[in-house]
Amino acid sequence: MSKPKTPFSKAQLLPQEETLEVLRHKSELFIGIPKETAYQEKRVCLTPDAVSALVNNGHRVLMESGAGLGAKFTDKNYSDAGAEVTLDTSKVYGCPMILKVEPPTEEELLLIKPHTVLISALQIKMQTKAYFETLTTKKITALALSLIHISE
Repeated sequence: MSKPKTPFSKAQLLPQEETLEVLRHKSELFIGIPKETAYQEKRVCLTPDAVSALVNNGHRVLMESGAGLGAKFTDKNYSDAGAEVTLDTSKVYGCPMILKVEPPTEEELLLIKPHTVLISALQIKMQTKAYFETLTTKKITALALSLIHISE
């Protein structure tokens, strides 16, 4: 039995791996930073430098006016970094992602839209059952900063 003639070598007839270009889907975050209302709380979740890094990577940051004053950052510092600054508290709490130092109060929770991602020091042991029922009813994904541990 004679071998069939082919213009291809044996190696060329074997299946070859092909690399396809995969387009990266870049999703945009829209982060709200409300002004802290807890007694003597002066911290803010993002510095103007952090806001600048987020904005330069295609994300949006909406700051409530005066949110950085306790930490000695002005609204102008944040707007120069690329944040949008607003006086409208409900607009900030309407963002799909909210960063907060202190846990939101029950009144602030009512301003948060369903399916929001909330990153905050939730102080889980100090909250009421109704607090967690509100989170659950609104399907809010809440990440407690105090429970995030970084190991080396």
